This record gives sequence, structure tokens and C-alpha cells, in this order.
Amino acid sequence: MRHHSAFAPALPPAVPSALGRAVAGRGAARPLAARLAAVLLPAGLLPGLLAGLLGAAPAMAQTADPIVSAIQERAADTRVTRSYTLSDLGIDGPVVLQGMDARRDLYLPVPAGVPLSDAAIALDGAYLRGDGGRTTLVVSVDGTPVYSRRLEGDSGSASATIAVDGKPRPTGFVRLGTAWSSVIGEYLCADERGIGNVLKISPKSRFTYSYEAGAVRDLATAWSGMPGSGSLLVAGGTLTKDTYDTAWRLGLALEAAGKRLVVKTLPAIGDEVDLSGLDVPASLRAVAPFSNFVGIGTYRIKDAADLGALLVLPGSPLGADVAVADAGLLTSIKSALDALGARLGPASAAFTEWRTKAASLGAATVAADEVSLQSLAGRPVIAVGGAAGGKATALFDSFWRTSLASGAVTIRAVDAAPQKPSAVSLASLGPAEGNLDVLARGDFVVSFDLAAATGGHSLPSRLNLDVAAAPGASTSEPVVAVFLNDVLLAAKRLDATGHPEHLTAAVPPYALAARNVLRVTFQRQPVSDRCRETPQAFPVSVLPTSHFELGGAAPGGDFLGVIAAMASGGRLVVPEAYLASAKASLPRVVRAAAAAGVPARSSSFEVAGPGASFRAAGAFLALDVPVQGITPKARVEGDRLIVGADDKARLLDISGLKNVALVQALRADDARGIVWQSIGPVAMTPEKPVRLSRGDVALVGVDGTLTELSASGAAPGTVRVADTDGPAGTLQRLWQKSSDWGLPLGIGAAALFFLLLIRASYVRRRGN
Repeated sequence: MRHHSAFAPALPPAVPSALGRAVAGRGAARPLAARLAAVLLPAGLLPGLLAGLLGAAPAMAQTADPIVSAIQERAADTRVTRSYTLSDLGIDGPVVLQGMDARRDLYLPVPAGVPLSDAAIALDGAYLRGDGGRTTLVVSVDGTPVYSRRLEGDSGSASATIAVDGKPRPTGFVRLGTAWSSVIGEYLCADERGIGNVLKISPKSRFTYSYEAGAVRDLATAWSGMPGSGSLLVAGGTLTKDTYDTAWRLGLALEAAGKRLVVKTLPAIGDEVDLSGLDVPASLRAVAPFSNFVGIGTYRIKDAADLGALLVLPGSPLGADVAVADAGLLTSIKSALDALGARLGPASAAFTEWRTKAASLGAATVAADEVSLQSLAGRPVIAVGGAAGGKATALFDSFWRTSLASGAVTIRAVDAAPQKPSAVSLASLGPAEGNLDVLARGDFVVSFDLAAATGGHSLPSRLNLDVAAAPGASTSEPVVAVFLNDVLLAAKRLDATGHPEHLTAAVPPYALAARNVLRVTFQRQPVSDRCRETPQAFPVSVLPTSHFELGGAAPGGDFLGVIAAMASGGRLVVPEAYLASAKASLPRVVRAAAAAGVPARSSSFEVAGPGASFRAAGAFLALDVPVQGITPKARVEGDRLIVGADDKARLLDISGLKNVALVQALRADDARGIVWQSIGPVAMTPEKPVRLSRGDVALVGVDGTLTELSASGAAPGTVRVADTDGPAGTLQRLWQKSSDWGLPLGIGAAALFFLLLIRASYVRRRGN
């Protein structure tokens, strides 16, 4: 049997016999190595044999190189892990369930159509049971009950870990349903109106899941996979005007879609990076430069290889959902990844494979009007060309978004959704379940951005609501009530025959805001007639024909008047210094634009030079830029705030303020706008949405609007509802006021009837 080494050179047939003679004939007087050399050296085979041995050593070492193994392991792991809480979705307070039967659905975003793995909901809840009785919690996922628990004791924890199946969700949401039942009485007809049994679901409840990055193949799926916050990556240093323009429009689109904007800038050498949430994989903790990131809170970037390592690590603080892929960002990412590949040396080939999967943005070429799907920090990222801001924003509108079934598109033209300019359907405003099972009370809730919902047209003037309710066992008719931003618009008793019923209500300007919440509440009588039947929930529906009519206007000079004027587009003006501090200024611009109702698609963007001002014209929003042509109602002098048109009519004069901003609505003959001025040496950025509605001067802090007043003298909220209803609305108002004129009209009609009878009798007698 012959044994061949993998690295042994081929020997001529005469060599084995020569070796045998050399070994046997020369005896043991000479060492074996010397005898072999004496045979191989004359034949010229010794150099080849040594070269084979030495050449095989690096190959064997490379196979066992721990760096190569670690890189290959990372390249094979393409999972993306997401984790967020209910507070990240904008639910700041606890979800409270109370009463005999209460239900609430929560929609948790996931990538549409992508299988999930290791998905679980850590439900953080507590309950109070002051009224006793039987209390039960049922949790469902996508309508299927998966957890049930009977709660006992006066109070306690209702926390639980709910497993979520990994099937794909075509809607892009996991529907978490919570149902609370409280039965106090022991008898069937007992009064169940106790208030002491309450379930509270904390906003700290967390949803965690994983998915394969390769399963995200198109832009629509990548957009739907964003959690409650949307991170936007831009280049470091001073941005160009086009890049900043694209960035604020994308940020506004994220906030309009319910995502809290987080702006990230690519760090430069010498910058500090927060690594508190970074978990370096165990296989890379001994590999430089990844080893520099283990067990530290902040890290100062030493060279380009450090930056490249952060761009490929999963869970990196530089990971983003959307990136403004201008030339500066793409060049910096490519240079950092090239430097990391050179640092890894023998593992560069394995790193190239990992780089292709985890950070393809470093090798991409994104045109100015292109949107493409790339990867960064091991997760999908939407790369938007540096000059594609307005068109990309319109493309990611709820109407066009689902059509992005591709990994890259070039945008030549895009317009708003082809909807009727006179109406906006409720079904187009956001995800909400139109069918409800109501035992005692049920709510249909939808939130919408005013500028995005109206499509740049006028304000909503009337709500037309079509509902249907199934009959119940009780003879009491169910009641439907409509609230807009907690303002009651209308209420009606329903016939509950299962057929569509119509409810209409005028929308007053004072009920509107830049961000609105419409709530339709259904109430039923849960007690059946003489207790012949057990109370049950019966279905009700908000039909898809429900819609807002457009045509309203707010002629006043307050914030709402500016929002109305801004609906069709306006001017956004920022100082040049904002372009050099994008990480701090972009969230401020986005939240100010959201509060003013600035449409991201149809507005223009201007940059004012140092110390320059601009002349007010049309609808505008100006941040920290002086305005000419309009007399302000308040002014800022350093850290001093003065509210009042002149010295004789001052409402407030105070100094020493910080972490606040002055916001005021101004109006002239041909201009109407909002001016945002920072107070103090450091500009403040709100962490929560800013609500502007009924006043014309407001103080804004980190937590949103602090104070809102009317410096012009008119009481906020006294705007008269415009008569824009037409003949149908006039007839309806007359019918609603029939109690005022109905009785006199009836008496007059009866008197006229008797007079006609007397006249007819007189004419008949005279004829005879």
C-alpha cells in the first residue's frame, strides 16, 4: 500500500531505489538526513521538496487561523435582531382596561412578508382588584388566543412572556390583542359597574424578534421593517444644501409614518462614539480592531480601520434604516472598509465575503435620483440619492409605498396619490381594524398627519361616517360618538339592523391640529331584557365609505391659520450654521416642520447666510432666521423673552430662560408663517412632538409645547366655524333647530288650514 503526502513533490521512478541503496549501503555511520541529502541534491530534488514543505505550511496555518474562522462565522450569520418597546411606538402612558369587558389591539411593526424567528413579547402589566369577583386576562396574537390567566388578590403583576409564531405577516404588523373581563356579581343580573378592577399594560412592554437579512428583497419590505424609531444616516462634517434638503424631507416622512426620528452622522477620526449598546460577538473579541470595542462605554476613533469595524458589526451604533447616500458618505464608507480589509491581512478574502453581505453600501454607486436597497452593519438600509429628497418622500407615501417591489428604482417623476381633491377616505389614513365586537364599549381610532392626509388641498370641513351595527339582545339602541382630538363632533343612536347608517358632522377649525386623532366610540347596553339572555358582544363596523370632505379654511392669523395655508406647500428657511451641525439641527427642523404642517413633498428649502434675513412671502417656516416685512408679536434678545407688540402692551418680559424656544405665528398681506427662535446660547431640540393649534405665540421645551397663548388679544379657540356646508348643510342645521321653530310653524299651519276650511264653506254656501 502506498501513502502519498498532499504536499510531496513527484519523484522520478529511479529515486526510490536510489534512496534504498543509500540507506542500506552506507550503513548507520552517517546520519539519515545526510544520506538523503547525498541522494537528492545531485538529482536536483532537494530544493523542490523543501519548497513543497514550506509552501504547505502557510496553507495549513491559514486553514487553522482563528481570525479567518471568526470572519467566516460572521459572514455566515445574516440574522437581524430587532427589539423595541411600546414607548418607542409613541405609547407614552399605560394602556388601561377597565369594566366588565374591555379590549384593545396594539399593532407591532415587522417586515412585511418575512418569516420571523425567536419572536416573543415580554408583556409588562399590573392589575388592581378592589371590587373582587372573577377577573381574567386573555392575550391574542393576530386574533388567536395564546395566553389566559385568572387574576386573584387585591393587586399584583400581570407580566408574561408571549411566544409569537414565525409565519410571515403580509400586512407588516403583528396584532397584539388584550382582553380584560371583570365579573363582580354572583347572579346573572347583578350590577357590574364597579370601578375597582383595572388592568394596566406598561409602555415598557417589549417585542423582540429576528429575521434573515436576505429575506428583505425590496424597498417596500425594508420600509415596513422599521420599528418605532427610524434612524437616518448622513455624512459627517458640513452637509451640502442638497444633502440637507433630502435629509429633512426623509426625516419628516419617517415622523409622518409614526417613526421617531434618530439622526446619525458618520464619525471622523478623533470623534467619540457611544458603544454602550454594542455586543461584540465572542469570536471577534480577540481580533483587532474589534477587540477595542469590548467592555467600554465610549470609544474614540483612532483610524479608518476602527470606523470600518463599526460599519460591519451587527448592532453597531452606526446602523441605520435610511441613508442619504451622497458622494461624501459613500467615499468615507468605502475608505473605512478598505482600511479594515488591509488591517485583517490574511483574512482579507473572508472579509470581502462578509463585507458584501453586511456593508454593501461601501461598494455601491447611488445616483442622485436613485433609491436602492443596500446593507450596513449587517441589516438592510434604504440608500437615497443626495438630490432625491422630495421625490423619494412622495414615493414612500402610503399610496405608492406598496408598489416598490424592487431593490432599486430611479425616480424621474412622482406625484401625490390620485385621490379626489374634495374627499379623503378614512381607510387611507392608517392601519385600524374596522370591525369591532362590542359588549359595553369599543373604540375605532386612527391617527393622521393633516398635510399628508389632505394631499396639499384645503382643510377638512365635514366628516361623513358610515357605520353598521348588528342587533343585540337588549332593546336599548347602541350609541355612536365621534371625537376629533378629544372634541365631540357628533353622536347618534343607531337602529342596529345590520344595515349601513350615516352620521355627518361639521369639522370646526379649532378641533384640528397638525397631527390629529379621530376616535369613533360605540356604546351598547350589556344587560339583556329581564335577564333572559347572557350579555354578549355584537359586531359593529366603520365602513370603508367613511371620509372627510375638504373645503374648510381658517382665515385667522393663529397657528391653525398657518397650518391651513401651509397645506399646499411653503418655504422652509434655516441658517447656514445648521448645515454644519446636522445631528443636532435635523431633528429640530423635522419636528418644527411637523408642528407647522409643512408638506415634505411640495415645499421649498432655503439657506440663509450668516446674519442674513429673508423677506416673508407666501407660507413659510423660519428657524433662527430674522424675518423682514412682518411685525413680530414677541422677540428674543439672548436669554431674554419679550411678549407684546410694544412697551405699553407687554404680556411677558423675562430673562434667564434656557432649553426653550419661542414659536409665533405671523401674518401680513401676502404672507403667513411661523417663526421659530431659540432662546439662550444653546438651541433646544424637542424630544416629543410639538402641538400648535389655537394660539399665535408658544413656548416649546424638550417635552413639547409648554405654553400657548394669543398675543393679538383674541381668546384662543374662538374661531367661528365657517359656513361651508352648502344647501344640504343649511337644511340640516334648520332641521337640528326644529325645536325652536317647529311649534310656532305647526300652530300657524293649523290656523291657516282652518281658515281655508271656513273659506271653502263660505264659497260653497254662496254658490248654492
